[in-house]
Amino acid sequence: MEELKEYIKKKWFSAYKHLSQTELKDIYVFSFFVYDDEDDPRRPTLTIGYNTTTNFNEQIINASNEQEAKWNYAFWLQNEIELIGTEDDKIGRRLIKKWIVENKLYYSDKEEDEDFDVCMEKGEKITKQFIDILIRIVKETHHSQLTDLPILIHELEYYDVIRDQNIQANGTERVKEFTEWINEMYKR
Repeated sequence: MEELKEYIKKKWFSAYKHLSQTELKDIYVFSFFVYDDEDDPRRPTLTIGYNTTTNFNEQIINASNEQEAKWNYAFWLQNEIELIGTEDDKIGRRLIKKWIVENKLYYSDKEEDEDFDVCMEKGEKITKQFIDILIRIVKETHHSQLTDLPILIHELEYYDVIRDQNIQANGTERVKEFTEWINEMYKR
């Protein structure tokens, strides 16, 4: 796990350090968008990006309210300052596969055909453990004082697990507005 964690952290820190001062002044949140390439849990990927106050203000008229414009990824820039585990990131993809195998979570297509449920349980564990690595990276980012801005670990949907993992990664205060927005969605 350490090799994969250090690889992701190095790529993230490098991407951050290549941002201009102008960009950094406008950024209010970073995005660790997680998805499975081709919906295959054996191929988790990470897209690192950010949103800016400028874009947030421009998107308010397109959203149902200011909080949605501010916190819903659908209204963000959806830029890609770093991609990890994608087809173009051969090293990341290899490290992810190695990590999955080392954790005894790998399964073949044949095994999936023979026992889909068991393989999907492994897939859920891959996702959870991949998120756990990202939580550690976010904590280490804040501890290193690289940035004090929230770094949201998320998918396209928002729900209690997303809220809780971001509190764990960022601390309660740093993601207070984000978690309040998620909580408010459930009240409706």
